[in-house]
Amino acid sequence: MMLSRSVLIFAVFCFTSTAYAAKVKVESKYDLNGTAERFIQALSKAEVPVRAQKKVKKSLPGGFSIEGKEIIFSNPFYGWNLGECHRGLRKDVPMKADIWKDTTGKVWLEIEEPEAKINAFGVIECGNETDKVKRALDAFVDAAVE
Repeated sequence: MMLSRSVLIFAVFCFTSTAYAAKVKVESKYDLNGTAERFIQALSKAEVPVRAQKKVKKSLPGGFSIEGKEIIFSNPFYGWNLGECHRGLRKDVPMKADIWKDTTGKVWLEIEEPEAKINAFGVIECGNETDKVKRALDAFVDAAVE
């Protein structure tokens, strides 16, 4: 009985710690396409390659749906310096931005915190390299929504 309870607690801890990544959600003053274009321009200006763009539509309970765009882009900051923390961080880990319009017509830009990607590898601290990534992502988001 005690063993099964311990296994259950461990499973719940593992599920909740990996299933819900920390995300930043910011309201945009532009429309959906304008926000997406401004985000892509900010990436291009910083010479960050956009890997893919696609339209998404999600169904919500009650017959509602939200439309949006998903932008997958390379992260040039995940290089050798972060690789010093963990070998898995040496490869180019793509990042994703979701831009969507809610049922009230507001446009949101949502992006995963860099710490969530780094913590997925079990790395606790990567010094100021994590801060560099965070500052760059914040600048891309600000350029898109303000």
